[in-house]
Amino acid sequence: MARANTKKMGKGSIVKIIALFSLIVLLLFYSFFLLKSKFFLAADASEPVVEIVAPVETPEKNEPIDDDLKVDDKPKSNIDEEKPTEEEPSPTTEPTVEPAPVTVNPTTPEVDDEQEPDEKQEAPKETPAPPSRAVYLTFDDGPHKVSKDILALLDQYNAKATFFMLDNNIKHFPDAVKEMVSKGHSVGLHGVTHDKKKFYQSSGTVVGEMDQTQQTILDITGIETDLIRTPYGSSPYMTDAYKDAVETAGFKMWDWNIDSRDWQFRDSRYVDSVIEQLNKLNRVNEPIVILLHERPETLAHLPKLLDYLKGQGYEFKPLDSSMHPIQLF
Repeated sequence: MARANTKKMGKGSIVKIIALFSLIVLLLFYSFFLLKSKFFLAADASEPVVEIVAPVETPEKNEPIDDDLKVDDKPKSNIDEEKPTEEEPSPTTEPTVEPAPVTVNPTTPEVDDEQEPDEKQEAPKETPAPPSRAVYLTFDDGPHKVSKDILALLDQYNAKATFFMLDNNIKHFPDAVKEMVSKGHSVGLHGVTHDKKKFYQSSGTVVGEMDQTQQTILDITGIETDLIRTPYGSSPYMTDAYKDAVETAGFKMWDWNIDSRDWQFRDSRYVDSVIEQLNKLNRVNEPIVILLHERPETLAHLPKLLDYLKGQGYEFKPLDSSMHPIQLF
């Protein structure tokens, strides 16, 4: 009985020991897992903190860059990604880099600002106005009752002109002819009859009418002029024989290269006609001679023509004997 009890007691103690050992083992495993779980929880808790901080900083820096890109119409999407990385170190570098250009700029711009106005001032001094070009206004068929009004208008523009006059008209308005000469205008001969059948009858009639008109001007003004303009121009009525006779007599025959056609329009359209022809003639290397007539209609619109020519830089000059005449072909 006693052995049986002792066996029972020995088995019971062994079971207790095993149970205690297994309990200890379980406690150890439990404490190990507990420590492990705490370690991972601490690691997990620290990781989100790092992840949260990174995205918070980048959007704040990206926002102003996106606004700048909107101004640039979004053409630089790749540059947006590069700028945030470059801008993160920039807070320390920007303040040091900025002072360098600031110290350089005050010296260079001041020199540039001083040079620029000098260049701007020199430019207008070198080319203040286009060089003056000569234009020759010529009036036929005078003198006329409006001659003195034409002379007064020309005075307002400091303009000189040339007057090709008829013998009978010279005798009717001698004071106008004297005023032309006294004010520095040129006077020329336009014949006597202004009748192509009588004037162009022969070389003798051509030269004879010019001689008579020349003598009349000489008697009134004391000036002998050799400037002539034949009625209707030198073409087609002036033959080679007539031209030779005129040249032999010592006359210089002038035509024109701009016909105002004031005799046809009798209104402001003649001014437009002159301007149109003038724009085409600017390419020709020859004096600009404009045909006008001493008429009330011409006088009425003459200021418009003078204003235009003066605005274009033309200088109004009279013809003289030293110039090579322009002639029609």
